[in-house]
Amino acid sequence: MKPIRIGFIGVGYIAINAHLPGLAPLVEAGQAELRAFCDVDEKNLAEQAATYGVSATYTDYYQMFEKEDLDAVYVCIPPTLHTDQITIAAEKGIAVLVEKPQTLDIGQAVRFDEAIRKGGIVSQVGFQSRYCPSAEKVVDLLQSRTPRHALVQALSSGKPVRYWTSRYELCGGSFVENTIHMVDLLRYFLGDIETVSAFYVARAPDEGPEPMNMPHVYNVNYLFVGGTTANFTLSRVLTNTPTSRRSVQIISDDSLIEWSADRVVENDEVMWKDEVGCHPSFAQTRAFIEAVKAGDPGLVKSSYANALNSLAAVLGANASAERGGQCLALDDLIAGRVVGPPV
Repeated sequence: MKPIRIGFIGVGYIAINAHLPGLAPLVEAGQAELRAFCDVDEKNLAEQAATYGVSATYTDYYQMFEKEDLDAVYVCIPPTLHTDQITIAAEKGIAVLVEKPQTLDIGQAVRFDEAIRKGGIVSQVGFQSRYCPSAEKVVDLLQSRTPRHALVQALSSGKPVRYWTSRYELCGGSFVENTIHMVDLLRYFLGDIETVSAFYVARAPDEGPEPMNMPHVYNVNYLFVGGTTANFTLSRVLTNTPTSRRSVQIISDDSLIEWSADRVVENDEVMWKDEVGCHPSFAQTRAFIEAVKAGDPGLVKSSYANALNSLAAVLGANASAERGGQCLALDDLIAGRVVGPPV
């Protein structure tokens, strides 16, 4: 079978650190071909093209779509830069892997989902935590448990990493840009989210390092369709210390499951431990390429349609916080019934 011909729109941080290394073994094995790169940073574009032996480079994705014969495209750009890339790919029958957060506009995400459905293409959103073997172990355990509650805590550095991920208006805040991974993982464990209520602690203009302008603290409550509740706490105030914490706990009747990428603990007993070093982003890449080869959208764990609830959950948290903690139904958000300024 011919290799899957791949184009990239955006060859920055996430492409360099996750997707391109994940594709490298498949390229070497002849299963995939890096056909074209597109990026507005011409220096970085040239460097990555040279590193991966890509001769076709573009600064305009319209030209790439017009000139290249692609089977799949990776869309690895900030959420505010999403315009019509996914729509064009869907119309051309090109599979898409889209980095999270997919967009900051839920209405736009709904339109992209409709285009993907109409085009019948394979789609994947970059939620690689679903591909951790530890995640599968939790799924297996929960088959014989009755989940009641979940707690997620992320106490993180307040230092900026990249400009766009430090600005609320560009990334939607840390809960949208980063914690969406944990929101999606809980959905993998517990099903879809129905309702959200959130309170944020604002950052004063002179607090914290520049160019950060996002909330200090995010407190978010969820009700899942099945009746389980979850509490998320995220803070970005540990700026000048190496200390940080992250925990994911699921509480069932007589069961406390603690998840991390390298182990699963239940009631203080290690139920699974990574002995070989798992690479969930690599597993995600293989699943996407296999789905494209088979033409089967069902072979991925986080299609664009599936990931819509995760995006609504984090954008809904922002909307609730802006409305003083008002409970919001995600179906109302997706349907466009949560509109206008906060009341």
